[in-house]
Amino acid sequence: MKTITTTGCLLCALLVISPGLYANDEEPPAVRLTIADPFIEMHTGPGSAYPIFYVVDRGDSIVILRRKTDWFRIRTDNGKEGWASKRQMQQTLLPDGQKLRFWETDRSDFVTRQWELGVTTGELKSAPIMSVYGGYSFTPNLSTELTLGHSIGNISSSLLLKASLLMQPFPEWDYSPFLALGVGGIEVKPSATLIDPADKSNEMAQVGVGFRKFLSRRFVMRFEANEYVIFSANNEEDNNEEISEWKIGFAIFF
Repeated sequence: MKTITTTGCLLCALLVISPGLYANDEEPPAVRLTIADPFIEMHTGPGSAYPIFYVVDRGDSIVILRRKTDWFRIRTDNGKEGWASKRQMQQTLLPDGQKLRFWETDRSDFVTRQWELGVTTGELKSAPIMSVYGGYSFTPNLSTELTLGHSIGNISSSLLLKASLLMQPFPEWDYSPFLALGVGGIEVKPSATLIDPADKSNEMAQVGVGFRKFLSRRFVMRFEANEYVIFSANNEEDNNEEISEWKIGFAIFF
């Protein structure tokens, strides 16, 4: 395959056809394309349900103005503006004669990701919990995460902060399992109606299992189940407490 050398082609490859680099309400630099199919249908809106109002013939030129999911707002040489589908846009030619190619996020990008940010919700010891986390991958099989969770129950509320090491043996699987080991701390605030309303802070250790599921673009679904050991403040093993947690949520990666 030839290397794209013209400024117009490079702008098109990096700015126009890469989803996420430009917001839907921004207009990337214009790049002129040539119709290679017998024609391209122009719709009044970004979807097949919108009516076709104009047809651009083979050999005519167009300019991409904007992208919205799999639809492109284009302008013809005679000033007509409308929306064309990605399927038809793939048959247009760049200024150097190559076909327009689209860069899309896929599973391989998920496997080689570095950063992950997500939100989960579930139960911690039968009380609802909401958590946010950020993760960094050293390799496709090994990553670390920092999680902040807040649980509010009838008897008490808990604030949880932990750092975890995650091992993902099969990152390429559709449902990719992982094992998590972590340490951190938990602060429990009893209800004001209790006899002893003093806050209690304890160290804890965690072991967990779960899986990630790549959805589309840069979105991931995640499920996990954890077991915690809350260490007694006076280091008496008999007073250690074990609690369970399950969570489900979504994340983005980059």
